[in-house]
Order: sequence, then C-alpha cells, then structure tokens
Amino acid sequence: MLRAPQLAPVRTRSTVGPRDLARHPRDPGALGFALAEVVEAAAAKGLPRPAILGFSGTHVEQHDLPPLIAQKADVHRFIAAVAGQEGMEAVAVVGTLGVRKGRGEPQPGLVVFIEWPDGAWWLWTRPLRDRAIREDLPPEIRAAWDGWPRPNGLGGFWTRARVEGLRLQRETVDGADELLN
Repeated sequence: MLRAPQLAPVRTRSTVGPRDLARHPRDPGALGFALAEVVEAAAAKGLPRPAILGFSGTHVEQHDLPPLIAQKADVHRFIAAVAGQEGMEAVAVVGTLGVRKGRGEPQPGLVVFIEWPDGAWWLWTRPLRDRAIREDLPPEIRAAWDGWPRPNGLGGFWTRARVEGLRLQRETVDGADELLN
C-alpha cells in the first residue's frame, strides 16, 4: 500500500529477489538490452504486463503497474518512491504500454525505460500490431548520453524523490506486501 499526504492508500503486488549481476548488470546499456531481451521473449507468449523495477546493489524488486492504474494512483509518485529508497541504483518501467509518436495517439508497444540517480536514462521501444511484435519495424533505442530529450511523462523520478522526500516502505498485510511511502 502506498501512503502519501492527501492520497488514499493503494495496493499492488510486489516481489523482491537477489540481484544477479550476470542477469541485471550495472552497465547502463547492458542492463537495458538485458531487460529488452526479457520483455521481447515474454511478448512471444503474450503481452507482458507493465511493471516497475527497482535495482539496488543487492536486490531487484518488481511492482505491478496495472493495480496502481486501476486505483488511479499517482504512478509517477510511486516510481519516485521506489527510486527514493536507500541504495537504489536504477529504476525501470517495462512491459506493454502506450507509445506516442509525435503528436499522435498512443499505440501499444513494448517498452523498457531505465533511469539512474544522476538523471541519465535509456529507452527501448518496439511497436506492436494486433497484439504481436511488428517484424517490419526494428526496436527504437534512445539514451540521454546520445543527446536525446527525455520522453514526456517518463523520468525525473530521482529528482521528485529528493524534492518530496519519497521513500517506499514495505509492510505485509494478510500475507501480501503493503507498500507505504
């Protein structure tokens, strides 16, 4: 459950496990491509649900995004609270999301967006058509270090965490994790 001043508590399913650096390396590009590979493989079996990932030096946590959306939670604030935890090295938004090209309507696509505490970010998108990967279009990759502007609506999580003093706290409720900030 996420608690914030003047916000109703929300619940989401979360899992935490040890971080295997062979699977989730610290190198920004390597982490991005590793996550993109997982998302693409998952798409071969069905559209992967969107999730928020937090990477510390010792563990990886995954928070399901659909329950937060269904409860009309402030998703950006939730991601910032994940980033605000002590020892977090990176946060990512992964899965099937709406991808906007220019000023058009968002279209379904596979997404991996990663941000680091210094504001650097990496984005991988793969368009979908009829719930399947479009083989006629390759993935698009953009990164802060290549001079691209940060995508609208994504990122700025670390700054918000610092400015608002956000930090996610875990609590078990009826056998499930309850997330508080």
